[in-house]
Amino acid sequence: MSQPETDRARNRVKTGLIAAAFALSAFLLAWAGGALAARLARDNLAEAAGPRRALYVAGLRSELTRHETLPAILALSQTLRRVLHAPDDPAAVAEANLYMERIADRTGAAALYLLDTGGTTLAASNWRRPDSFVGRNFAYRPYFREALAGGSGRFYGIGTTSREPGHYFARALEDGALTLGITVVKVSLAPVERSWAQAADPILVVDANGVVILSSNPDWTFRMLAAPTAAEQVRLADTRQYEGVRLRPLDWRPGPDGTASLAGLPDRYLVTGSAVEGTPWRLYLLSSLDGVDLARDIGRTAGVGLTALLALAWLYWRQRRRTRLAWRRAAAALEGQVAARTAELVAANQDLHRAQDGLVQAAKLAALGQLSAGITHELNQPLAALRTFSDNAATFLERGRLDRVAENLRHIAGLTERMARITGQLRTFARRSDNRPENVPLARAIDNALTLLVEKTRRTGAVMVIDLPEGLPAGGQVRCDPLRLEQVLVNLLGNALDAVAGAPVRRVRVTAGPAAAAGRLRLDIADSGPGIAPADMPRLFEPFFTTKAPGLGLGLGLVISAGIIRDHDGSLSAANGPDGGAVFSVELPVGEQA
Repeated sequence: MSQPETDRARNRVKTGLIAAAFALSAFLLAWAGGALAARLARDNLAEAAGPRRALYVAGLRSELTRHETLPAILALSQTLRRVLHAPDDPAAVAEANLYMERIADRTGAAALYLLDTGGTTLAASNWRRPDSFVGRNFAYRPYFREALAGGSGRFYGIGTTSREPGHYFARALEDGALTLGITVVKVSLAPVERSWAQAADPILVVDANGVVILSSNPDWTFRMLAAPTAAEQVRLADTRQYEGVRLRPLDWRPGPDGTASLAGLPDRYLVTGSAVEGTPWRLYLLSSLDGVDLARDIGRTAGVGLTALLALAWLYWRQRRRTRLAWRRAAAALEGQVAARTAELVAANQDLHRAQDGLVQAAKLAALGQLSAGITHELNQPLAALRTFSDNAATFLERGRLDRVAENLRHIAGLTERMARITGQLRTFARRSDNRPENVPLARAIDNALTLLVEKTRRTGAVMVIDLPEGLPAGGQVRCDPLRLEQVLVNLLGNALDAVAGAPVRRVRVTAGPAAAAGRLRLDIADSGPGIAPADMPRLFEPFFTTKAPGLGLGLGLVISAGIIRDHDGSLSAANGPDGGAVFSVELPVGEQA
């Protein structure tokens, strides 16, 4: 073999090795780019799921806590105590049945009933129904045993009489150290499940036995994530928790890194969970991983593009090593070609980054847009707009219309700012208060309360007049727990808006000034409604008294508000204004000087 042939063979081998090196580099960069993009997208997906999951948990907790104190309130009833002292008195039993039937209608509870210490039902709100609880014995239920032993109990299960699921709250009715009986409230969580049916991402709640008790998909309810142990089977049979229901396994296939897939659904999901406070339950939110897969594909494309850029650079460097004469002849053409291809790759990388940014932003907005079906009409409009703009952005991105993508993303950004203001105040308002008095500016508390009532104010068509004069003592600050003060203001302002609905003049006026007693501030909330009837005035602050139609009020708002103000060394009173309408006055100690 001649020397030139030997040199050509060596060059072919060298070129082959270099090509193999670039192919390996392309594979490694594509893998690394895809993995990095997928990890970032998955982190963003998990972060976006947190606020939505917290709102679903808060909604479920709100539905439970709305009835949690009802057994304790029922335990104060003299009507129920008379039945326990005289269980064979038909008149006393009839009065108790009617009393609990009326309270159930007001509160929306599924059932209220009274048990003696042996577990037998003496009176119930469903006494008219064929499946009435009256005369039935529930001593086998855990809520009865817990209440009898420790004063209170709670339990979730299928009703052995009604065959309807519900959450049970029980409280001992005591006379000194003697337990007379047990009051029980059954709450249906079906409204929560119905509101979840509209959620974009699947939701499920699992109890301590691994049974799905609530879900956005009705087919998943009362299925188990894993087969029950022998001990769990014995416990379920003893408590008859799911009697009459076949607990089938849910085709739940967990994957690595907190992912899962379910039978009948085409997507894989990122599974994130939160404990439901006050219960042994855990709420899981399933977020589709389609966006993560798309980000991985984009990252791989970027890795291949980077390898191509390196290959071009290497070719350019190799060409420079050619003879100077050949370089001079081809330099201009080669530089133009390299510059053009480099510009194309830079533009492709820029498009890639914009697509990734748009994907992350759309995922966050979609996550925030699926808060809860019942959050208020204020969120429905921006949610619908978010869906339209994000779909448009995806369509324009596929078509390469980047100008229209940017326009849609700007609209989306404006909507998210609006939603952030609403959900931020909702989350603050829903947070459990520590009940620690501090200096609270009245102006700030009123503003926060009106934020929560903005949709109701608009729907009522009322004019809200806020008159806080300058020069109030302590700069217009009072001593109170801020969240509890906002709770009182939301209740009083909401009642005022209800009062003016349908009135010829719809106006709510909020004024403040020094109270008659030294060291106190007075806040008056006056409406232009029909006022308070003289017969209703003495009963205004009694539990379960309300002038609203059934289903529109429990008759506990004023009682709770008065208790909050009283706990902070203040007072809440009501009167009719000189020009008509009702006036509710709150007096609280002025804020302390720093």
